[in-house]
Amino acid sequence: MTTPAPEKTTRRRRPRRQPPAQRPRLRLGFAGWVVSWLVPTFVMGGLLLGLSFVPGLDDDGFLTPLIPLIGGAAVSIGIPGTLLVTWLYRHHLNPTLHVLGYVVVGLLYGPVVLLAGTGGLMPMLIPLVGFPAGVLLGVGRWAAQPLATVIDPATDEAPTNETPADDDVDAVSPTPGRS
Repeated sequence: MTTPAPEKTTRRRRPRRQPPAQRPRLRLGFAGWVVSWLVPTFVMGGLLLGLSFVPGLDDDGFLTPLIPLIGGAAVSIGIPGTLLVTWLYRHHLNPTLHVLGYVVVGLLYGPVVLLAGTGGLMPMLIPLVGFPAGVLLGVGRWAAQPLATVIDPATDEAPTNETPADDDVDAVSPTPGRS
């Protein structure tokens, strides 16, 4: 028995996607990354530090050990996570996708609380750390959006955010016969 010859279909082929080198990409520089990662991490640490000074709130000593854990989570999860999200979504120009990726990285800060111990109220603190960290990282990435640039390889340069001045637009000569 022999195999039949393949039949040609009448269906059209999918258009080929541009190679990654020719697609526009979003570039978040060092200053943008610092605004999107470091500032929210400092705000989260400051919130925990401020809450630990509120009388009656830290009687059992649950908030004070969280400050170094948040710092450790920011270094071990935050740095590689935000860099990975920025790299993975570099060809997606939609800022909402980047913000949601940073929110997911911030939510991963929560399970780091389990390193302090699984007994008592510690597992219940996972959402109290993860949700604010996720929101703060998302807001930080959203705030860093003006620092991001789109690099278009077709023009071989990053477009500027400047609009042409009014005198540049009016420099076009009017149509003949009209005043």
